[in-house]
Amino acid sequence: MPDPPAPKTTKRKTTFKEYRLFYSLSSQRPTGSAMYRLSREEYEILKALLGRGPVEIGDLARALGVSIDRLRRPLEALRARGLVRVSVERRERLGPGERLRRLGTLPEVLLYDHLAGAGGRARVDELMASAPIPREDVNPSLGILRRLGAISVTKREDGVYVEVAGPLPEDRRRFAEDLLAGKLDPARYAEILREARRRPGILEVSTGRREVVEITGEGARVLSEAAAPPREVVTALTPELLRTGRWRGVEFKEYDVSMPAPPVYGGKRHPLHQLIDEIREIFVSMGFIEEWGPLIELAFWNFDALFQPQDHPAREMHDTFYLKEPRAGSLDGLGEVVERVRRTHEDGGDTGSRGWRYRWRLEEAARYVLRTHTTAVTARKVYEYGERPVKIFAIGKVFRNETVDYKHLPEFYNVDGIVIDPRTNLRELLGVLKTVFERLGFRRVMFRPSYFPYTEPSVEVCVYDERARGYVELAGSGIFRPEVTIPLGVRWPVLAWGMGVERILMMRYGIEDIRQIYRNDIGWLRRVTYARHHA
Repeated sequence: MPDPPAPKTTKRKTTFKEYRLFYSLSSQRPTGSAMYRLSREEYEILKALLGRGPVEIGDLARALGVSIDRLRRPLEALRARGLVRVSVERRERLGPGERLRRLGTLPEVLLYDHLAGAGGRARVDELMASAPIPREDVNPSLGILRRLGAISVTKREDGVYVEVAGPLPEDRRRFAEDLLAGKLDPARYAEILREARRRPGILEVSTGRREVVEITGEGARVLSEAAAPPREVVTALTPELLRTGRWRGVEFKEYDVSMPAPPVYGGKRHPLHQLIDEIREIFVSMGFIEEWGPLIELAFWNFDALFQPQDHPAREMHDTFYLKEPRAGSLDGLGEVVERVRRTHEDGGDTGSRGWRYRWRLEEAARYVLRTHTTAVTARKVYEYGERPVKIFAIGKVFRNETVDYKHLPEFYNVDGIVIDPRTNLRELLGVLKTVFERLGFRRVMFRPSYFPYTEPSVEVCVYDERARGYVELAGSGIFRPEVTIPLGVRWPVLAWGMGVERILMMRYGIEDIRQIYRNDIGWLRRVTYARHHA
């Protein structure tokens, strides 16, 4: 008689009330480590570890009938809660090297047996010719046998002789047997192992890792309080769970936002570039225009236009990088200003100065240099803008032939600025610089009279350093001398200043060695947090 047809089953839809019930129950579920609920996998792991000592993770996986990869997540959750300890042990595996496998024992054992079988005495050259070991092993083996007292060496008129002087220690024979059989006791053969590590082809050493898991006292307590094996734990409410109604019989994994998580090292800009952007933003917000200039500059703009004499020490090879090829450029398009600069250097020209009283040379001014300061950019802009009210700044790399040490580099960033205005004065210069440094986070700014070759009056800008407990110079400033501005076609006062970016960065982060900025130390770059200091 045929079986009756199976009754049809229809899937019941989850009602709106059941949805509400699920969410109300899940929202009332206690959270936190004090009420931590074990998942089914975690429960089984703790149960398997209870009453046992440290268990290798592979053995634990086999006992539970799962793969090691399947154990990783619940083990990490238990470890983070302090319910298990997971430790990694490094193990050294010793095996026979290629030469030992080929010979079957240590070379000195074969040589000793050969000598004993040949009457216990032989001349060294004859022994080397007849020995059952490679020729390169004979001398080292003789040395070992002599040190062990198994042979003696005698020098005679017809050659050097060796003869058996005593028995060979038994552990020399047993070493290879135990090593080849895989039952070597390192403690018993400690001295031979020390030798074997230095002898090629005798010993093969490999390292492995052993992961061990052990239940903690807290883990045993939590397990004892678990009344029964927990239900299946799921991490997401899926459409399938809702459709089938299976969500009623599962446990939803709780999220603890206080648990430590692995750090995320996202990409970010270097602190130096962030500071450059901050400085740029400060000047732009104050109405300045950013300008640029070439890295390879004519000595004319780098030195001569700034009233620096051609025999000045700063222009020597030991301070400035001069180009070897091409050696010089052209000043043909600057005929008028070149002539005015020449006269200013030689006798003061129309500036009212006496000049430097020497013969100025065009070929020296036409030489190419790697610019030593961004003041070369602002000198160009004084000439280009002329007598027009303008505020300009320039940020860029400059180069000095410096010996590298904790506070000097041959390449670094410089910031220069100028203000051209018929009504400007020293008081405005101090106000501009005080504002800039306060926006950079320096609340105590002080000005000191100073001397710079191309400004008069000249002022040092100093800020208070909490670590040094004193004021530190960060910028030089002043009003361009008439010997600078008049040859460039400007009789108005021109405020000017310059500062190094790296020095500001060092003060902000407490960096003692300027080289650290460019070492790209990943640890430091990950830790450092850039914070803007201005409003």
